[in-house]
Amino acid sequence: MRKLCLLAVCAVLAVQMMTAGGDNTQAVEPGIDTMPPVLTSQSLPCGVRSFTATETRNIPDPPRATPNERDQVERGILSIRLALDPQAINCKLTLGTPTTFPKTPLVATATFEVSLIDPSKGGSCVVEVRDWANNLTTRQVTIAASTPTSSATAINVGLVKVGQSGQGTLTITNNTDGPMTLTGIALTTGTRFAITAGGTAPVQIAVGGTHVIAFSYTPAIGSETGDADVLTVTTACGNVACALSGTGGVSRISTTDALKFDETRADVEDCTPVSPDRITISNTGNSDMSVTGWTFSSPEFYAATGTPTPPIAIAAGASITVNVCFKRSTLGDATGTVTFANDATDAADNVTNLSGKITTGVEDELGKTARVWFDATNEQIVFTTVRVNTPVMVHDINGRVLASSTVSDAGSFRVSTSSWNNGVVMITYSDENGQRTRSLSIVR
Repeated sequence: MRKLCLLAVCAVLAVQMMTAGGDNTQAVEPGIDTMPPVLTSQSLPCGVRSFTATETRNIPDPPRATPNERDQVERGILSIRLALDPQAINCKLTLGTPTTFPKTPLVATATFEVSLIDPSKGGSCVVEVRDWANNLTTRQVTIAASTPTSSATAINVGLVKVGQSGQGTLTITNNTDGPMTLTGIALTTGTRFAITAGGTAPVQIAVGGTHVIAFSYTPAIGSETGDADVLTVTTACGNVACALSGTGGVSRISTTDALKFDETRADVEDCTPVSPDRITISNTGNSDMSVTGWTFSSPEFYAATGTPTPPIAIAAGASITVNVCFKRSTLGDATGTVTFANDATDAADNVTNLSGKITTGVEDELGKTARVWFDATNEQIVFTTVRVNTPVMVHDINGRVLASSTVSDAGSFRVSTSSWNNGVVMITYSDENGQRTRSLSIVR
């Protein structure tokens, strides 16, 4: 009996404790709270974790009006936060109900969510839930990225010739921790690029699974400056985009507009036009092309001996030259064209206009207006209008000097060819219009 009395006295002393001044009292809550808050969670779509924290383990439950010394009496939730150490990575905490945690009335149940700040990246954090008795519950949370992972953020299919089609693929991977649904697969413009496979939504992708989207690039004239589009894959949890680009391979032919000859003697081959001296064929595009042949509208114009045989490849930005000859048997003007067949993307500028004029017939070849011709009977080159005291040079097609002399008689100057082989020679001389260079065939 005496022991029971002592315990009662101690209980009273525990309930009322005096401060040093003796003016204030501090009430000591009956019962004990030694258990931390209970934390449960579930995974929601798009990388969200839903949590419920409870302080409901009263023993007995409900608590007695005046709890005994050993009764478990929950004190309520004090705080919910992300731990400062370790620091949260790409995670945020959002309180649900309630948003404040007073001591009275105590909060026995609270909800909150942890989600990714950037859904395209994973995150991790530690959740801390503390009660008013300073009991602490911690939970490590790791969340995978909630948006799809693409194999590339940009794809350049490179140079594709117009008339052909470039191909490419984009692989979408579900690296999240739950099933994924692709709700949309589309191109921003779809002008030069097109989805050829894997573009029908919705698409279900299991955890760790992949989905391949194939696309094509079909350039057109004008695509040499480049084409671009964006392939976007959408989900309820966020989107991924891949920039697509490509360059159209365009070859474009450009030829000399006109070629003019001033040969005045009939039946003389003239392979040295005056303006310009030959035809230039250029490829002004960014892709190779070939000249596959040419057609002269008049037999009085033709390709010079030694001209390369088609097809002739011309790289992007490069050019070739074609020497053309003129020969007419009758007096008068001659006109024609030469059309260059080619495989260029833009093949429009492929015609050169040709013109020449004959003012002296064969019977006048020894007259003052005849210039240079080959006298096969005497095996001589005859000059009839060269200037006196001017040099005359004759070279073969390899540049070797065959003859060199100074004109002594403007009316009848000749160079012997008896020791030369048949072939084309280049002659440089001066007449009333200045220095000239022309080719001449030596044929016996």
